Amino acid sequence: MNTTMNRRGRRTSLTENGMIRLGLFKRLPREIRDVSPGGARIVTPEGATLPEQFVMHMPQFKRPRTCIRRWQSGREIGVEFKTD
Repeated sequence: MNTTMNRRGRRTSLTENGMIRLGLFKRLPREIRDVSPGGARIVTPEGATLPEQFVMHMPQFKRPRTCIRRWQSGREIGVEFKTD
């Protein structure tokens, strides 16, 4: 694992596949490229559209995280973890 500094803390590079749950029945495959305490960079299938806010399960965290879509470049999407 490679780590670099960003504005919100240490970013850890990784490759992890999984799913994003959109509503009760729809799921979208995703790959996490890196994660930090404040957010993550994910990759979704070509043509996939994410809402501005969604919930993502990640093994690094005990509970699902509410994510806010902050940027998108092709299939890569930057998300911020919403804090309550």
